[in-house]
Amino acid sequence: MDDADRSREGAPPAVEVTVTRTGGFAGLRRRWHVAPSQDDARLADLVDRCPWDTVSATAPTGADRFVWIIWARRVADVHEAELPESAVEGPWRDLITEVQRVGEDERPLA
Repeated sequence: MDDADRSREGAPPAVEVTVTRTGGFAGLRRRWHVAPSQDDARLADLVDRCPWDTVSATAPTGADRFVWIIWARRVADVHEAELPESAVEGPWRDLITEVQRVGEDERPLA
């Protein structure tokens, strides 16, 4: 192990994302988490493409609607967004889909 490997050991991953879906039937929560051990350029690009600064606090309308809570850390920047199902499109949908595809699925949480 060289000095570069030693300095990376124990360091947090360059990109990390947690997606939580709340609401729906019975109000169950599901959570997916991904924190690749190596830099993941695709995941980092998806995080960068999301419009974090333009998220509005629009509450979902109607019974049993999903709300998505997305938390992302990209190097030292931390972002969080809470979106109703109707706002999950474009880059948000791409990021959620990727995290669900490759991330660890933490089954329904009460």
